[in-house]
Amino acid sequence: MFYVLGHRAEYTTFAWITWEVTHDPLSLAYLGLAQGVPMVVFQLFGGVMADRVNRLRLLIGTQSLTAVVLAVAFGLTLFGVARVPHLLALAALSSTFRAFDDPTRMALIPQLIDRERLPNAIALGSIPWQAGRMIGPSITGLLIAAFGGVAGFGLAALASCIALALYSQLQTSGGSPVRGGGHVLQQFAEGLNFVAGNFVFASLISLALFNSLFALSYVTLLPIFADVYFKVGSTGYGLLNAAHGVGALVGTLTVATIIHRIERPGPVLLGAAALLGLLLMGFAVSPGMWLAMPMLVLVGLSNTFSLTQVSTLLQREVPDQLRGRVMGIYSLCWNLLPLGGLLGGVLAAAVNARFAVAFGGGMVAANALLLLTSRRLRAVRY
Repeated sequence: MFYVLGHRAEYTTFAWITWEVTHDPLSLAYLGLAQGVPMVVFQLFGGVMADRVNRLRLLIGTQSLTAVVLAVAFGLTLFGVARVPHLLALAALSSTFRAFDDPTRMALIPQLIDRERLPNAIALGSIPWQAGRMIGPSITGLLIAAFGGVAGFGLAALASCIALALYSQLQTSGGSPVRGGGHVLQQFAEGLNFVAGNFVFASLISLALFNSLFALSYVTLLPIFADVYFKVGSTGYGLLNAAHGVGALVGTLTVATIIHRIERPGPVLLGAAALLGLLLMGFAVSPGMWLAMPMLVLVGLSNTFSLTQVSTLLQREVPDQLRGRVMGIYSLCWNLLPLGGLLGGVLAAAVNARFAVAFGGGMVAANALLLLTSRRLRAVRY
């Protein structure tokens, strides 16, 4: 919970301060580039490392470095010397460390729970992410409105330090790292070949890829909706982020409650993904907060309802010796949101933010409907 609170506060603060300093959609695109490129470069190797070394130690190490970066961002902002180049550099460093953090965290899950309880555990385990998505941006938005961006970075740094202290008390068993498994590049290629040779895995991961590149790119453009279209400032910006979080939390609880009753999750999760795209198109043309807020609640619900089932299917079927690498590929996809932000920022600068979000929603809906035509995906079972 504290890790996610720091993560959400960090992203919210970086985006708002960058917009506040420049009022330029392209600056948000550059921020997306700075946050996304390290994910592309290092995420897959993070998965390899999760299979080669002690996962808990790796997790503690990456969390320590993330906390240091956020403390530096807090200090620069406190003394009024933070500039856009500083923000971009710090955002890139934080994303680099998270590239190793995410696959390690996901690969630890089977070491904490019996396999037969994995579906419910994954759904329940995503509650901190969804609650953090709801609480983090709203609290951060209110703090920024009251005290400025320094409060947002202060919250992010403090939450990350508390998460680090809690991680240091964690104990795990099993899941020994791969020894003598060959060169890093060889193991890297082994993970890619496994996913590429499995149609179901490749399709589910492509769904997450489209989600990050086209669907959730709207998150980067929320400052424009809050400030320009809805004229509600940083407080409204926090509320828009929180609306997505409310829906995501409801979606998580729904999946955790009914997942054992879903015999064929393929049509259900693909239908939810298609609905996500249509809802984003509706949000894009919303005339005010009165419609935008419920739209984002439904966006969060459909997004989480779909991706939680994707995570469950992948975790249940992936071989233990490849878990870090496969989950690294998967986490790379949904961590490409910053690059989606780059695409969204370019489209917003070329046309406008409403067009950028509507275009992304249309791409997500089209991809989900195309995958829905596959008999193999419709026949998938838990």
